[in-house]
Amino acid sequence: MPYQKRGGAGFEAASKIAHMEMIQHPVLQSVVQSLRVDDAPRTPAGTEPTLRVDIAQAPVIEDIVTVDAGLQVVPNPVRREKAMSFINPGASLLRLADLERLAADPIMDPRDMSDILGRHTLRPAYLPLRGVRMGSRSMKDTLREVINATLCRGITDLYDVLEFLLFEGWLPQGAPRAKRSMKCLDCRQEFDLPPKQIFGCPHCAHAHYLSDYLGLLSDSDSEESPGEEVAHGFMGVLEVLCLFRLPMLLTKANRDARLANILFIKDGSLMLRAAGFRVVDGIRRYLDWLRAKGSPMHLVGVEKTGQMTEFLEDFSQAVPQPGDVFMPPRRFIKEEIQGRSYDPEGYRDRVSYGTRIGVRLSETHVVALQTPATTLANGGPEVPVPTDFPELEEIVRTLSRLTSARYPNALLPLVHANRQVSLANGRSSRILEEYVMSLMRGGGA
Repeated sequence: MPYQKRGGAGFEAASKIAHMEMIQHPVLQSVVQSLRVDDAPRTPAGTEPTLRVDIAQAPVIEDIVTVDAGLQVVPNPVRREKAMSFINPGASLLRLADLERLAADPIMDPRDMSDILGRHTLRPAYLPLRGVRMGSRSMKDTLREVINATLCRGITDLYDVLEFLLFEGWLPQGAPRAKRSMKCLDCRQEFDLPPKQIFGCPHCAHAHYLSDYLGLLSDSDSEESPGEEVAHGFMGVLEVLCLFRLPMLLTKANRDARLANILFIKDGSLMLRAAGFRVVDGIRRYLDWLRAKGSPMHLVGVEKTGQMTEFLEDFSQAVPQPGDVFMPPRRFIKEEIQGRSYDPEGYRDRVSYGTRIGVRLSETHVVALQTPATTLANGGPEVPVPTDFPELEEIVRTLSRLTSARYPNALLPLVHANRQVSLANGRSSRILEEYVMSLMRGGGA
């Protein structure tokens, strides 16, 4: 086939011919026929509310803590093979009474609004992505050093939360704890983790950081050029540690009862993918312990995109009235929502600490949520029922008072939190580029 200029009419015609020839293959024809659907969408059996919450009843929740994070990759403007990622996780505190006041007074004095929305904490961090390393060290060792330093006091102060979740810091001193082990990064022999931030392998004395246990670097594209998934994985860890910082502080101060009046909202799913299960099992134990103590955590993850969100858009009859809750069984999620085969014997979920549900909060707001059930193993019960979610009604009543018209199905706390952590707007991007340039001028990049 003769070369055609990209974008020209000849190129387009040749491209169409090539696609038509390819689609004549019997294997591809079979695939295309499988894609074709002539009849209207079928409503799956069981697409109906499982529970109806009386949202007119006043909630007991007083405070809303929302956790979100932003990430921006900024290349060196002069040498594009060098790049850094900036991560901006944060938590905001809003009072339910203030949010209701905002909703009732759309022309509030901006100074009063600033006082209401000004309570937030950001814990910014950065990771080198390619071509940026410490002296003669490898990229992998540079990333290990930076991740460890980021969690330390004076930077994000989140190492305490990681230790709390990994080593069950809610238990009294001397109580039995689950053992944790990892393979040495040098000799590859297994050893038990000591409850320290820095420790040596007992077999070869190779130095390790507790952050190495997270396994963030194991799936990188290459030791010398890690992909962006490393930064996204670290951002997920930072979000979770921000989420559990306040509960940890309340537990250590023996003020767990205060959790009854706080709703914790995370932007996105309640999960940590890949090696994140090493933290998730600690989260599950902590949530179980809080429930057993009578001080459960009101916690919800809000999924703004994804297959569950799309399903609720297509089949709104699952939650026809405000306050309706749809609790799909695990098989329903796999087969009807995700379009995958389901084998209950082979199913395994080590990365989730919440169960997916759909909720209608108002005439215009239908949201996909994840919230912890009383059974946390494998991401929740096989066939969830209302008694599996003792905190759910309080969560739904509170969320029904937080709806926003900013975008479809928006919630005020998430709108505010996203604005605080976002690095995607033009002004933020320029600031980061100027920072990179300042590093270059100082010889740091």
